[in-house]
Amino acid sequence: LFSFNSPIGACETCRGFGRVIGVDFGLVVPDESKTLAEGAVKPWQTESYRECQADLEKMAKKYGVAMDIPVRDLPPEHRQWLFEGDPKWKNWDSSWPRYWYGVRHFFDWLETKAYKMHIRVLLSRYRSYTECPACHGARLKPDALLWRLPTSAPTGGAATGLAIHELMAMPVDRIREAVAALRIPGVPDEATELVLGEIRSRLNYLTDVGLGYLTLDRQSRTLSGGEVQRINLTTALGTSLVNTLFVLDEPSIGLHPRDIGRILGVMTRLRDAGNTLVVVEHDPQVMVAADELLEIGPGPGERGGNIVARGTPAEIAANPDSVTGPWLAGKKRIDVDRPPRRVDDATPRLTLVGARQHNLRDLRVGFPLQRLTCLTGVSGSGKSTLINDTLYRIAAHELNGSKERAAAHGAVANLDLFDKVVEIDQSPIGRTPRSNPATYTKAFDLVRELYAEMPQAKTYGYGPGRFSFNVTAKQGGGRCEACEGAGVREVEMHFLANVFVTCEVCRGKRYNDATLRVTYKDKSIADLLDTPVDEALELFKHHRQLGRIMQTMVDVGLGYLSLGQPATTLSGGEAQRVKLALELSKRDTGRTLYILDEPTTGLHFADIELLLKVLHQLRDAGNTIVVIEHNLD
Repeated sequence: LFSFNSPIGACETCRGFGRVIGVDFGLVVPDESKTLAEGAVKPWQTESYRECQADLEKMAKKYGVAMDIPVRDLPPEHRQWLFEGDPKWKNWDSSWPRYWYGVRHFFDWLETKAYKMHIRVLLSRYRSYTECPACHGARLKPDALLWRLPTSAPTGGAATGLAIHELMAMPVDRIREAVAALRIPGVPDEATELVLGEIRSRLNYLTDVGLGYLTLDRQSRTLSGGEVQRINLTTALGTSLVNTLFVLDEPSIGLHPRDIGRILGVMTRLRDAGNTLVVVEHDPQVMVAADELLEIGPGPGERGGNIVARGTPAEIAANPDSVTGPWLAGKKRIDVDRPPRRVDDATPRLTLVGARQHNLRDLRVGFPLQRLTCLTGVSGSGKSTLINDTLYRIAAHELNGSKERAAAHGAVANLDLFDKVVEIDQSPIGRTPRSNPATYTKAFDLVRELYAEMPQAKTYGYGPGRFSFNVTAKQGGGRCEACEGAGVREVEMHFLANVFVTCEVCRGKRYNDATLRVTYKDKSIADLLDTPVDEALELFKHHRQLGRIMQTMVDVGLGYLSLGQPATTLSGGEAQRVKLALELSKRDTGRTLYILDEPTTGLHFADIELLLKVLHQLRDAGNTIVVIEHNLD
């Protein structure tokens, strides 16, 4: 009854999702500062439905609805009339033209024509997921919502107790208070006490790993990798595992320095229970707390792969062979060679007013233009909501034409001073092995054109498409058809995970033998894709566009990557720097807003120095950069 994944408890209208897809009035009237006479209702401004605008003008006069004031200033009853139509409306046959149909019934009429492709396309433009009108987002049937837990903890709701959806919508910290104050009527039996004890311990574990700000109904797809990892840690604590090997990949991701002590406490508890922990980490607080440190290096890519130093943190700090040691010992610090630009009251700002989503309380914030602004704060304080969900989505809608809706906000000032917004995150640059740094930065397009200019290529009549591993032989491509240009073949293992093996026909080179006969400076197209960026920079030093792309990749510290390295093998930090390299290689207008979310995640101290130089280079070109970051350097 209390599970929205069960047909017994799930709301029958939304089937347990809490949302339904329907007409989004925010998309129908995207700009409420417009009046109805100015065409505030967007779909009625097209040639096909301009008649509806005429109907609106005629009926508004009849009902006394003002056409010359902004939609946002219309009285509530007039807004209701505009969107929902006349309350006496029944159907088109009996109600029109006596009563006004409203936006709602206009779209109901369109639904009857949805067998036509262009109508389905039109409907998709004005639809989005909205709160379920039956359960109001609770996801459960009314019967399940009748049950309430008595509690004296502050609930912000009715004094009679908490329904299960109200409990799930509270942060873990507040649920702890509510459960601690819970009093079950009657004499509690052993089973009840056991359940309550498990609930309390798991809530404590979530708080211990710094997740007290999360609500229990938070969708898993919205969690960061660090948050998922810490939730898994609490599961391990809850099951009281011993003699277990735990492998953790940067558990400090997303944590403010104040909160790292909590995660260290949890890891210490797991170790003291008889477990072994192997942690990949760059945070100095975690490194210093380790019983033993292993440093792999000395450099990235082909220059790495060796154990450079091993020992206690103190031994590593004193080891002359260690790259990390001087940083731990405080002998080296991240050097910022450019002083910060002055910011005062006269500095123009991109100003956001009235941000009020989740825990943001009607916030007003200004970001200095042509500056690097860093936003920091403890986990769950609202940084991502302010920047990713509000500022970026507003800018993406206005400048890039994005349809993604921003979080609740008021006015935005000076956004017209930018021509685009770019979000540079650590998401993969591609989902398949076909994507690589060369294809992402568009360098591969130039490389293919270069190979098509070679004398051998002209002799055989090869064009740029011949050197693409995505073009079939029938279309004039030169890829290996056995692996379809992937270089590997997928072997289905039925009950096990599928495995990839090197293609036995092309031996992983992706191309057929005829294509590989064409060379540039004694390198075939396959050889070039295996070439590190450092070496490619020397190869293309006389090619203006390719040389520029290679130079920017070296500048961001990716000289060790091979041009054709599959995107699926790149780390988050490498993917982010490939994106930065692409931005640096473009012709800069000096009017770009860059947004980065924790760009130092997964980076060594030396890599952070390179990243800062690139960010300052973007700033000095006149761009504005907003960064969410916990790294104090």
